[in-house]
Amino acid sequence: MTDTTKYIVIQCSAWCNSTGCGLDYSSDLEGFDKRDKAIKHGFKVQESDDFNIGVVTNGKLASLDWMAKSLNESEEDLAEIAEQIGLEEAV
Repeated sequence: MTDTTKYIVIQCSAWCNSTGCGLDYSSDLEGFDKRDKAIKHGFKVQESDDFNIGVVTNGKLASLDWMAKSLNESEEDLAEIAEQIGLEEAV
């Protein structure tokens, strides 16, 4: 079985209120076969470099990157991000 890897754009927004602070993640889940294509799409949808690239391998979020640099998120954080963007439902 060969690994299937695709790249998606993930936006992150910070929030803060009287109950605390946190991050929300969203994505249109449009998959690309090359990182450069996802980055180009990110600039188009975000109109800046304020987005991340999600590396999805075999339907699982394997890495959250800024351009080509991994942000070294834990497995637990990657699972939470995947849930927030609806990756499990899309697979």
